[in-house]
Amino acid sequence: MRTSEERIALLYERAKVLRRREDEKRLILTGGASGTLLAVLLAVMLHLDLRSGGMAGNQFTGASLLGESAGGYVLVAVIAFVVAVVITVLCLRSRVRQAERRDVPKETPDKERDRLDQG
Repeated sequence: MRTSEERIALLYERAKVLRRREDEKRLILTGGASGTLLAVLLAVMLHLDLRSGGMAGNQFTGASLLGESAGGYVLVAVIAFVVAVVITVLCLRSRVRQAERRDVPKETPDKERDRLDQG
């Protein structure tokens, strides 16, 4: 039979494993979503390029974005910027959350048991 301290230690270990799995799943989903978004944006840009007949000569200047047929490129640029901002915010939140997890002092099993008994 296990003591209370052993059970609490096993509980903490299991919680750590579950958190790690959750973080790995989130990382895989974020990577998949980023790859899918990249593929969609590339497909949109290729479609816009083929529809306009390709790029030639002086259309590489910044003034070409002021033309009537450049609305799609501007839209793709704005979407890419918004997605980059969202990804940056999510990464910063994740970093802060991980830092908070590392900085939280672990309670000893006796303190944990006392806290549970009081609650």
